[in-house]
Amino acid sequence: MTPPLAPASPIGAELVTDDLDAARDFYGDLFGWTFTTTAHGGTAYAGGVVAAELRRGDGVARWWTVFGAADPAGVRAAAERAGARVTGDEVRDPLGAAFRLRAGAPAAASGVGQPCWYEYMTGDTGPADRFLADALGLRASVPPGAPDDSYALLAGPAGPAAGRLRMPPPLRHLLPTGWMVYVAVTDPDDTAARAVRSGGRVLVPASDVMTGRVCALADPAGAVLTVIRPVAAVG
Repeated sequence: MTPPLAPASPIGAELVTDDLDAARDFYGDLFGWTFTTTAHGGTAYAGGVVAAELRRGDGVARWWTVFGAADPAGVRAAAERAGARVTGDEVRDPLGAAFRLRAGAPAAASGVGQPCWYEYMTGDTGPADRFLADALGLRASVPPGAPDDSYALLAGPAGPAAGRLRMPPPLRHLLPTGWMVYVAVTDPDDTAARAVRSGGRVLVPASDVMTGRVCALADPAGAVLTVIRPVAAVG
């Protein structure tokens, strides 16, 4: 008999990059983050509260969404049954996306400079929705008033935990498939301009969507994230 599914939800974000000094300079200017350092990375803080972890790693720089669960072993087993490949705390799903999995619970409500939302970006929503439900216990539902099913909320036992976006073809050439980290800012347009001045790139210009005003950026090493001014003002 298959054991009951152990649900999981996003609990934080981690940047893996081969140039930690450059990352600290860029994100310190962009979000006002301060940092503590270790031999292998460190921690970023927004207003004295943990915002993200940093880890030194080779290859293409990237932002990881970190999932937490009361029973990580149960989630790993469910993910493998759903077709994922699990190595340590890294889970790679059948569609090519990946996330970190650890023990833990979601962080408290976040403010400016904090990761505040996570979305699964895909061009193939059917297989994605099945995997997310089977592996993580997150079930897709279209928000009331949405014009179609291109955007869905991913809800677990405690309610909505993340989103799922079906990317139109133009976006699929600009943004990677998989989990996107959203960081709360007061002015996405200004944040984008400052990112460019600091060596980053604007991948998707600022625009208004149902969740707020958003802009997708790449840092100088190529790690992609989205900044957002949520519909509900951030403090």
